[in-house]
Formats: sequence, C-alpha cells, structure tokens
Amino acid sequence: MSLEDSVDDEIIKISQELKALESEAESYKKELLGLKQKRDEKNAQVSDLIKKGKENKELRDKANEETKKYKALREENSSKLRIIYESLNKIKEATKNKDITSSSEIEKKIDNIEWKLETEVLSLDKERQLVDVIKDLKKDLNESKNYEALSKEARFSRKDLDTLKKNSEEYHKKVLELSDESTKYHERMIYYFNSSEDIKKEADTNHKSYIEKKKYVDELYDKIRELRAKIKGLEINSRKTEKQEKEKKIKEKKMELSKKSEDILEKFKNGEKLTLDELKIFQAGENI
Repeated sequence: MSLEDSVDDEIIKISQELKALESEAESYKKELLGLKQKRDEKNAQVSDLIKKGKENKELRDKANEETKKYKALREENSSKLRIIYESLNKIKEATKNKDITSSSEIEKKIDNIEWKLETEVLSLDKERQLVDVIKDLKKDLNESKNYEALSKEARFSRKDLDTLKKNSEEYHKKVLELSDESTKYHERMIYYFNSSEDIKKEADTNHKSYIEKKKYVDELYDKIRELRAKIKGLEINSRKTEKQEKEKKIKEKKMELSKKSEDILEKFKNGEKLTLDELKIFQAGENI
C-alpha cells in the first residue's frame, strides 16, 4: 500500500468519524432548541404570573386602605351615636319620676308672688312662706330650663339618629365587603407568586439541562473543528506528496530519457544507423 493510499484511507476514516459527530451534534442541537424553547416559555409564564401577583397585591393594598377609611368613618359615626345616646339618657334621668313644668309657667308664678309681696301688706309669717315658695320655684325653674335645653338638644339628636344608624350599617357593610375583597386579592396574590416559584424551578431545571447539553455540544463542535482541520491538513499533505511524487517521476523520466539520448548519440558517433524511434528519443533528449 502506497503512502498516498494510506493517507486516503485515513482521510476516509476521519471523514466517517466526522460525519457521525456532525450527525450527533445536529441531533443535540435540535434538543437544545427544544430545551431553550421550553425554558423561555416557562420564564414567560413566570413573568406573567409575577405581573398578576403584583396587580392583585396592589388591589389588596387599595382594598386595605379603603377598609381603614370606612373603619374610621364607622368609628366617627359610632362616637356621634354615643354622644346622642348619652344626651337622651341624661334627659331620661332628668325627667325620671318628675313632673316638669315649663319655665315660662314657673316664671309667671314667681312674678305673681313677687308682685304680691310688693303690693300687699302681709304678715311676717306669710311673707316668709312666700319667700320660701319663691326659692323652691327658682329651683324648679333651674331644673325646667335644664330640661328644656336638653330637650332642645334631644330634638336635634333624634333627627340625626336614624341617619347615623343608617350610616353605621352602611359603613359596617362596606368594611365587610372590602375585607372580603382584600382576602380574595391576597389569596390570588399568594397563588400567583407560589405558582411563579414552582414554574421558575421548572424553568431553572430546563436551563440547567440546556447548559449541560450545550457544554457537551460545544465539545462535539470542538472535535468536529479538530477533525476538519486534521482532514484539511492531510489533504494538503496528500496534495504536496502527490506533487512531489509527480515531480520525482518526471525527473526520473527525464534522467532516463537523457541517458537513452546519450547512448543513441554514442551509437551515431560510431557510425551506426539509427531507427526512427531512436531519432525521436534523441530529439526529445535534446529538448530537455
């Protein structure tokens, strides 16, 4: 087996190995594209879930702020109700087991007695009795005025009482509704964030597989480049060797032709007759 045949056999062998590696690399390349696509799809899902989680967090926080607002309104409303009830209780206590005469009637009685004291001649005892009556009436007058002031306050209080009760019910209902909304958004937020973490783990697993296989594929392509370079080197050396062999054969042929030409020339010098073929060989030797 010639050196050229040996090189050709090696090139064929390496080319077969190269073809197998290229086929394997192409197969892994398709697998890599599949893993990359799955990873990117999972990451897109993660981004979407995180976005939804943040949106529900904002809605929950907004519902919590609204809840605080309506709780404050409910508390303010309850304070007003307490004040009204206290006012009504005061009136109830002030009039409990008492027959309250209007302040105008009491003042009229006081005026009459005082007029009598000023215009009539009374005994000392009678005068003292009337003075005591005036004292008692003034006490009653003070109570009557207090009652009338409380009654006036109560009239305004009763007018607002129904409105305040209605407001309390509405505020309480709103607080419950907003609390339910907050719980709903909070649960959704937790669901979206937890789901994003689960899918992120899947995406990370795909990414890890992608990195590992890509490393192997990169190694395959390193071998492929190495084999291609080796084939190229062998082909260059093969062409160089072929050229050298060809030049060697040409040189040997020229030397052989030159030798024959010299022999024919010697024959001619000796007076021997030359054949047509010998003349052609001699002529070819002269042209070298």
